[in-house]
Amino acid sequence: MATAIGWRMTTRSGGVATFRSDRMREHRQRAGLSVEELALLAGVSPETVRKAESGARKPTGRVVVALADALRVSVEVLAPPGAVGRPTLKQLRQRTGRTQREVAEFIGMSSQMVSRVEAGVYRASDPGRWAPAYDVTPEQWLSAWQAGRDERRQRIEGARGGSRG
Repeated sequence: MATAIGWRMTTRSGGVATFRSDRMREHRQRAGLSVEELALLAGVSPETVRKAESGARKPTGRVVVALADALRVSVEVLAPPGAVGRPTLKQLRQRTGRTQREVAEFIGMSSQMVSRVEAGVYRASDPGRWAPAYDVTPEQWLSAWQAGRDERRQRIEGARGGSRG
């Protein structure tokens, strides 16, 4: 039911940065659900729902997808697309709610390889094989891989530049 279209940045803890707790509360109340009922429908703990709704913690992409499904709304209702340039592979994967392990199983690779490709350490020889696991075209997948690689380069250069001074 929930679709994961659009780009969202994640927080350091892995939560979806653009998640809107006020929208979740509004849709939960509109549906006539208690926190406990929503948690049951979404397959998460009531504490997860409480923290997300209060804004105490941003839920992960997987939890946002589950909450959206339970509330019968699109993911974009709960986490509108943010002002992000090019998304990284990690961001693409998180918007689908998949784990690295699930992507690895989908494409027949190890989780470690998925991690290294997402980090821009390795490049996949066949983006067309990987793209469906991220719900994008091969061109979008390659652009996201390049964004992740560029982000990695910037971190490395920043660390090298910071140690010079």
